[in-house]
Amino acid sequence: MKKHAHKTQLLILGVIFLLASVIINQSGLFSKLRVDLTENDLFTLNDGTINILKNIDENIHLRLFYSDQATENIPLLRTYHRRVVDFLEELERYGSGKLRITQIDPVSFSEEEDQASQYGLQALPVGEGGENVFFGIAGTNSLDDVEVIPFIQPDREAFLEYDIAQLIYNLNNPAKRTVGVMTDLPLLGSFDPQQGQVSGQIIFEQLKEMYEIVPIETTVTEIKDIDLLLVVHPKNLTEGTLFAIDQFVMNGGRLMAFVDPMAQAEEVPVDPQNPMTQLQADRSSDLAVLFNGWGINFDKTQVVLDNQQAVSIQSGQGQTIRHLGINSWDKNSLNQVDIVTSDLSSLNTALAGALTAEEGKLLPIISSTQQSMLVGNDAMSLLFNPNALFQSFNPDDQVHVIAARVQGSLNSAFPNGIEGQSEVQNSIEQANVVVFADVDILFDRMWVRVQNFFGRQIYSNFADNGTLINNLIDNMTGSADLIQVRARGTSNRPFDKVLEIQRVSEQKYRETENQLMQQLRETESKLNELQSIKGQENQLIINREQQQEITRFKQRKLEVRKSLREVKRNLNKDIEALGTKLKFINIALVPILLTLVIVFLSWRKSKRKERQYAK
Repeated sequence: MKKHAHKTQLLILGVIFLLASVIINQSGLFSKLRVDLTENDLFTLNDGTINILKNIDENIHLRLFYSDQATENIPLLRTYHRRVVDFLEELERYGSGKLRITQIDPVSFSEEEDQASQYGLQALPVGEGGENVFFGIAGTNSLDDVEVIPFIQPDREAFLEYDIAQLIYNLNNPAKRTVGVMTDLPLLGSFDPQQGQVSGQIIFEQLKEMYEIVPIETTVTEIKDIDLLLVVHPKNLTEGTLFAIDQFVMNGGRLMAFVDPMAQAEEVPVDPQNPMTQLQADRSSDLAVLFNGWGINFDKTQVVLDNQQAVSIQSGQGQTIRHLGINSWDKNSLNQVDIVTSDLSSLNTALAGALTAEEGKLLPIISSTQQSMLVGNDAMSLLFNPNALFQSFNPDDQVHVIAARVQGSLNSAFPNGIEGQSEVQNSIEQANVVVFADVDILFDRMWVRVQNFFGRQIYSNFADNGTLINNLIDNMTGSADLIQVRARGTSNRPFDKVLEIQRVSEQKYRETENQLMQQLRETESKLNELQSIKGQENQLIINREQQQEITRFKQRKLEVRKSLREVKRNLNKDIEALGTKLKFINIALVPILLTLVIVFLSWRKSKRKERQYAK
């Protein structure tokens, strides 16, 4: 009777559990209750992304085009597709009903494939039989503006959140952003009475296609109605202009400042009376008043020399000389975590300076190597032979910051205002400022070649200077929330133990493999010598001993090759043993231990009941 009652209770509990599961699933009662247990919080959105989603003003529709059939045998894309889908669903949860996600499979020769092509998505012929594979996102808003990610690359997984958050932000804010440029250098072009209109630097010509570029006078006393301010090579700015820049930043304005200890791009007029004036002219620039108030240090008399990243140039005599002050910074000198430099390979600068600040104030974008030092810019004024720099070069083993983001809070450089300006914003909690200690990075000669092709100008870049500036302006003109989104971890987790075993195994067996390879080469060499005399004309004169020698070498060759195969199998033997051990633990040991625990608990419970009955 008791057993029957227990069965009835279990059946009722099972039915209640199933009903509760269905009700919870259909009602979405706990749909927003999730726990992210991944090491890098892969499924937890950045606060900046959440704010962007909460501030969506109009309906946004994201269409994920993914060729499901064509990627059946491409596990890398299929795995990453699942990761992207999970992330998009997480975005949709925070979209407050204004963000809609649709998945589309653009099968070959279908309307969906035509739709993907019309949006400008990129098709890769990597499927079976050369089928086109689409894996991109096309987003639209209620005004039919379109933003696309042509192909979602697995190797950019760390920047997946930023790329999609930026796409959503652009759709929600489709108006063209305004960039103000304050400089006396000919960056935006100029009008020459003899040549007519002279084009500006290519970087700014490209920016004009995407942004509203407006010149800002170097004498202004108020800065407003722009999304980003570029101050390039500031010299002799008035107190009123410096105050205007300071208050622009204190009120949340975004600033990119380019200063230089010796700007090669600055053209100094020749004085016929004194030709040395041009060589000895002061080509430095600074924002000392603002930098001192903001806690940034920049010595405009110091130039960075770097032996490891020095560029070779042509001397006046046609010789190739390495110039310690002209540098090409590779990936090791670039911040690989920052979204603006993650995909860049090289950046060129000339006679750049160095930035310093208290710890945590600067987030480096470009840094020198430890094979560098600082030298006075006066040494560069009359430098005719760059080889002379090597004579006094003595690296200081320090990493010097060439360009950086300014992090955290800033206090105004004018806490008491200036004459005629008593209203002052004294500080900002999170500033959006980027500082470069080089101006030449903006000029064409540092990164791009221009060729005339049948009347058209063709550009070919040999460095990524233009891409960096475009990335930074794109990033800085976005919302403050978007700027907060940084690169994050990837779902690809390395097997550290396996890699360690591989290293030990390779070290253990590599010597044996090298010895066997040497024996194999010697055996094949001797075998080739003997067989070379065994031509058709010498077939009859080859003696039995030579024939036996050939047979013996062939046998030796087979034995060595067999030993090589054995060595290569041994390379993975320890890894396979670890795999077998893990399989045993997961498949057999854990269930056995759980069974033993349950049996022990049941036995203990029954013994307890027996003792109770005995009493």
